[in-house]
Amino acid sequence: MRKLILILIPVLALFSCKDSGSSGFTVSGTIKNAEGKQLILNKFLPKSTIALDTVELGKDGKYEFNEGTPAPELFGLQLDGQNGQIIFIADSLSKIIIDGDTTDFRISYSVSGSEDSKLLQILYNNLDKAYESLDSLNQIYVSQKGIGNLDSLVKMVNEASQQVFDKHRKYSENFINEHLSSPASIIALYQQFGRNMSVFNINDDRELFTKVDDSLYKLYPKSSFIQGLHEYLANNPPMPTIGNKAPEIDLPTPEGKNIKLSSLRGNYVLLDFWAAWCRPCRAENPNVVKNYHKYKKSGFTIYQVSLDKAKEDWVKAIETDGLGEWSHVSDLKYWESAPAAVYGVRGIPANFLIDPEGKIIATNLRGNLLGQKLSEIYGY
Repeated sequence: MRKLILILIPVLALFSCKDSGSSGFTVSGTIKNAEGKQLILNKFLPKSTIALDTVELGKDGKYEFNEGTPAPELFGLQLDGQNGQIIFIADSLSKIIIDGDTTDFRISYSVSGSEDSKLLQILYNNLDKAYESLDSLNQIYVSQKGIGNLDSLVKMVNEASQQVFDKHRKYSENFINEHLSSPASIIALYQQFGRNMSVFNINDDRELFTKVDDSLYKLYPKSSFIQGLHEYLANNPPMPTIGNKAPEIDLPTPEGKNIKLSSLRGNYVLLDFWAAWCRPCRAENPNVVKNYHKYKKSGFTIYQVSLDKAKEDWVKAIETDGLGEWSHVSDLKYWESAPAAVYGVRGIPANFLIDPEGKIIATNLRGNLLGQKLSEIYGY
């Protein structure tokens, strides 16, 4: 199984510091079994990929690209019609040789002239092995799901899969710590086993992200991808938690009037993330309503942020669940909701209790926990 996912969120770059006066690099080599095929040289930018040049391979399979890059960057060699690419790192004056074969283009290749590209190959090969292990477990599940106890099978596959994930995560963490001066460590930060299964994430692993940024930004401040990591960290501050000041939210109500979270300062405020389509949220709403009516005269209010996409669904749910007495806002961007990202909300319902000074004093108060906390605050 070769399903390597390359995530270029904000960053990537190279190792050796070269003379900025000469900004060219060369990548050349031989691709076997590739006569008549187009070989494309791609450049990876933080949010896009551009094709720099293309050559048609002859019978001997030889190729050569010459490009300018005054700062370290990430590049890829791609055979036209194939998804997989050979990823490499190049800086000014780099002379890199990459030989491959069309039969297993991205996997079976050799690279010389770039230690960082070698590190990248080692990293990708390790990720491939992890994928293969997960694929084998999936095959075991498919072949045995109709035999014996399904719960035991699921438990075994899940536990074994977690071990594979944990092992690769540990490997990647060691890889990063051992190669902090190499931009290959940035690639390691953004590995994924699937669309929503990152090996590392900026919230839980901020220390690791910061360590890489501190090292590489000093070495290569002019690299666009390293600048990207630096900006990514700056634009994604640590998620708020108990004791922190609640970040501002300023979004429109169903009527189109913006209400700031800070406008409710002076009250105890339950900041509640929910959506009309979320069954657990709807099931929790009666509990929220009950506590609101019990404590509203004592200075308790609610600021609900919806993760809906359709305004009509949002409005109908507010009416149906009897939520109309407090503040409702939304940017109607579903999981792309800006406040959800700021508060690190990965599942709903999710809530934060904010004191009159604007500090978070509790989180995830569902069921009896909400009433217990408010009873503790108000004394009844």
